[in-house]
Amino acid sequence: MRIVWLFLLLVSATAGAERALPALHDGSVVVGPGAFRHDGPLHVTGHVTFRNLTLDMHGPITVASGATFELEHVNLNISDPPNAQNGTSGLRCEGPAHITIRSSTMKPTGSAHPMWLLKGNVEVDNFQTWNAEFHLDHANARLRHLKIFELEVSRDSHVVAKQLSLVFLSTHTGDNDHLNVSDIPADKPFTRKLNLGSGATADLTDATAQLFLVYVHGSSDATLSHMGRVQLAMFPHCRGNLRLPSGHVGSDKTPVVVPTPEASDCAFRFTLSDVNVDTWDVYAGGNAELSFTDSRIDELTANERAKLTVRHSEIYADWLSLAGDAELHVEDSTVGALRLASERPDLATSQIRLSGRSHASFTRVRFDCGVMAKDDAQVEIRDPVAPPKYVRKSGSAEVRE
Repeated sequence: MRIVWLFLLLVSATAGAERALPALHDGSVVVGPGAFRHDGPLHVTGHVTFRNLTLDMHGPITVASGATFELEHVNLNISDPPNAQNGTSGLRCEGPAHITIRSSTMKPTGSAHPMWLLKGNVEVDNFQTWNAEFHLDHANARLRHLKIFELEVSRDSHVVAKQLSLVFLSTHTGDNDHLNVSDIPADKPFTRKLNLGSGATADLTDATAQLFLVYVHGSSDATLSHMGRVQLAMFPHCRGNLRLPSGHVGSDKTPVVVPTPEASDCAFRFTLSDVNVDTWDVYAGGNAELSFTDSRIDELTANERAKLTVRHSEIYADWLSLAGDAELHVEDSTVGALRLASERPDLATSQIRLSGRSHASFTRVRFDCGVMAKDDAQVEIRDPVAPPKYVRKSGSAEVRE
């Protein structure tokens, strides 16, 4: 008979000491008390346990398919490189894995925004996080006493949860879903069994969410009614003229449909009855050619050959980015929302980013954020009502003011 001994690291407390995380193997158990630091990628294979320690993590974590990763009484401090994209120092499951978290915390340092992309089995019992996200993909999750910025339940994931504290409860549809969600209040405890997008379900008890967020793909339609506060997201590859309404929208007798059939050739639909719409997200690609008027847009991205025009609107620029050969033209609008950051936890960032050969023009715009341009991107700023907070460029980028 072969006896396989677990690799066990017992660490005594040393005041003020921070040591490098040791190499991990199948069976590794890293035990504190003590403070550890890890720079660069961390790859978890086999069965790895962290217990009773603090870990300063400066890089991404990858969990191999079939691996088990356990955290118990662990305080994670997450750092990103300067100007890094959201989620750079996050966690990703390569395939179905087993993630267990008990009585732990996760805090970002600086502008870090950790995103965990989870597959397989997830068990959480008391995990308190700040400015972090869980995205569930073909996951079975049992969650209790979880505080997190965003919990996404999509792609055949199934959740049973109690005592959730969320800023966003979100879901992605498939390409041809018929989603129907109702009666979710804003920032008040609720108990509901929900059929969500792309075959996902959630059985929630004593949950609170500040916003319900639905990402609609392809030709899917989302029917929402009696919703306390929502954010609505689309991925258009179509053409047309859209107005994205905000505030109290629609009623049981007269629901509001966005976009209206005569306004565009877009195949997706939102049907809204007694819905408090906070903002919209637009992620355009392909040969999209769209104009938006009198709209309040939170995140706005365009890539490939998409061409977008925005007039008489607010763009919070929580994430505003252009790539490829995309074009964006903004007139008589406000871009950025730094003024709101201290009072709205959902506005994690506010910045304009351009890369590739993208092109943006801003005419008579009030800026409340900065501009960053790289590669061969071009920016034109004409007659600003208020100038950008800062302008930074690299590569062959041009910014004409």
